[in-house]
Amino acid sequence: MPDLMSALAFEDVSKAFGGVKALRGVTLSVAPGDAHALMGENGAGKSTLMKIAAGIHRPDSGRLLYKGQVLDLVAPRAALAAGIGLVHQETLLFPNLDVAENIFAGHEVRRGWFVDRRAMHARSAELLAQLHLDVDPATMVSRLSAAQQQLLQVARALAFHCEVLILDEPTTSLTDSEVDHLFAVLELLRSRGVTLIYVSHRIPEVFRLCRTVSVLRDGQHVGTWPLEGKSAHDIVRAMVGRDLETGHGQGKVGEAVRLDVRGLARHPHFRGVDVQVREGEIVGLFGLIGAGRTEVVETIFGLHRPDEGTMRVDGESFAPHAPADAIRRGVVLQPEMRQSQGLFFNLPISENLLLAREAARNGWMRQLGRERGECEALLTRWGIKAASIDVPPDSLSGGNQQKVVLAKWLATAPRVLLLDEPTKGVDVGAKHDIHHLIRQEAALGMGCLVVSSDLPELLALADRIVVLKQGRVQGEVPRGATEEDVMQLATRAEETDAA
Repeated sequence: MPDLMSALAFEDVSKAFGGVKALRGVTLSVAPGDAHALMGENGAGKSTLMKIAAGIHRPDSGRLLYKGQVLDLVAPRAALAAGIGLVHQETLLFPNLDVAENIFAGHEVRRGWFVDRRAMHARSAELLAQLHLDVDPATMVSRLSAAQQQLLQVARALAFHCEVLILDEPTTSLTDSEVDHLFAVLELLRSRGVTLIYVSHRIPEVFRLCRTVSVLRDGQHVGTWPLEGKSAHDIVRAMVGRDLETGHGQGKVGEAVRLDVRGLARHPHFRGVDVQVREGEIVGLFGLIGAGRTEVVETIFGLHRPDEGTMRVDGESFAPHAPADAIRRGVVLQPEMRQSQGLFFNLPISENLLLAREAARNGWMRQLGRERGECEALLTRWGIKAASIDVPPDSLSGGNQQKVVLAKWLATAPRVLLLDEPTKGVDVGAKHDIHHLIRQEAALGMGCLVVSSDLPELLALADRIVVLKQGRVQGEVPRGATEEDVMQLATRAEETDAA
């Protein structure tokens, strides 16, 4: 039984969506004033549990208790009124309204029949000052940065006097300095007695902010522990139910050059880029914000036309006018934004898996019975967890969505695989699976060019890393290099310019 005097408690909570059981009898408690992490692989049920607490979903069975009292929340506003606020991973704000209107949306301050805008702006200014957010309440939300929009959601919760604040992957789109600002605000709120529930797969952030951790796996509560005395390895093992092997890109690299890029330029994004990827090789492409990494791989894939330079694939000239040309030549790209660029959410998983192969074959005759078997085999081969191949991708966790994007391209048997942030927004277990998949394909002779802002990921995965700065190649480091080696190249241009 959960502690009836806890700030928030779940008692035997279950929830299913169609044939998929998201939660299975979850019972856990959050102590008043705690900073409590909720962790688990994508699809473990974290967001579903928090959406029940926020009134977005209702449990199929079980109870939600707030300060020892049973809550039956019929809508998000009921949760806010009770004192429970949720800061979503993707900000749910009205971009065409100003800051004050967003803070008080649905509970506007009124004077008689009329909205008291002056009072709303004054109260908004007070809330923003508490969060050290220097924004005019009259500013349109569409003009705010991602970090400012996240803090605006916190301000909205404070306007309702919320005593429990849930944050669902709040740092996904934030820079390091913006994360520092957010954490300073959260520490301030916790010192004032606000209970924080922090949903994240970023283990360093959890150890930095939280005192307690609960882990879900496959919709079930694995356990709750004080973080003091726990290691990152302990948390990962609880999340995935096994020890994960750590690996380095140590496959056999062939002599044949799969992709040869010489003097590639697309003004003003990058210029003079030389990159070679050999058979069986995994090459990392690293750079700080604005380095031009994404623009390089998108140009190779035919999304943009280069202004200068040449490209060759397996020794033959390669100049795609469009992505379809690249696909037919065996060059494919897993894009950074899987939801907007990598998947069709109005189509079932089966169609998503087959569309790339259809483009690669250009006129391929469809055999529906055979296709179903091939799609089901792809799900099994890549470990994609889905109720069936007939459900749309939005029914999948982020890690499984990413696997669908990769599987659809690998089904075309490409020679060159371009990957832009291949594990962005996925949990530690899915990241391990995706790394294994990339190594496996490289071992079969594919050339892989991997863009990632996660430097430890590149150091673990790549055979060598090419470093960009302001659109130019600064050099490369071999396998076994350190983070310091890479960062010296990534920042060297600034030091030279300043001299």
